[in-house]
Amino acid sequence: MTASSRSLPKIRNQIGFLYAEHARIEQEAKGIAVFQKDNCFAIPCANLSTLLLGPGTAITHAAIKNLVDGGCTVQWVGEDALRFYAFGYKSSSSVDRLYHQAQLWADPTQRLAIVRRMYQFRFGEELDVNLTLPQIRGLEGVRVRTAYGKLAKATGVTWSGREYKLDNWEDSDPINRAISQANSCLYAVCQAAIQAVGYAPALGFIHTGKPLSLCTTSPTSTKWKPACRPPSMPLPKMP
Repeated sequence: MTASSRSLPKIRNQIGFLYAEHARIEQEAKGIAVFQKDNCFAIPCANLSTLLLGPGTAITHAAIKNLVDGGCTVQWVGEDALRFYAFGYKSSSSVDRLYHQAQLWADPTQRLAIVRRMYQFRFGEELDVNLTLPQIRGLEGVRVRTAYGKLAKATGVTWSGREYKLDNWEDSDPINRAISQANSCLYAVCQAAIQAVGYAPALGFIHTGKPLSLCTTSPTSTKWKPACRPPSMPLPKMP
């Protein structure tokens, strides 16, 4: 099997993601053993794509070696994976998909084409061919503000706009704080998924300039925007 064919785990043949918390994980032959209270679960590393380590989890060096040798990504996350802290993978893993993402991101023409396809996929409408990327972002902002207003009216919630201060959490109203909390959780889930399949969260197509530009959230349509592409809309083929 070539390195390129191993760049993306074949999820149909694997346990896609395994989450463990309050457990001890040790080496078990060529796999790992997860000890949780009075139970022990043997997991073959070759059948595991990503291991999510939640709170209260301890793992041995030998278990980590088995995991990375089996091509499994290891991620350290918060409870129920609603916080993302760090990740690790084998240093010899293929970077084909990361290179491909970077090439598309760096090419203004291809980047804008991906953005247009994303919007068409999400909203079912064609964008004006003369729109620039900043103008498209502006349209997105209008959609978001409109969606907030409609939801507030439908639910009877008092809404004066999206407002929050990073340096003064309590200064925001309860609705804005709830949205911020939900966004934070969603960013963690998106980041875990994006990095598990070999992409860089910082290289966003619509948004850029932040470490998690690819994990952009919105209250509209699909609820989250993998700025690389939705699963049914593939990127242009790698050469």
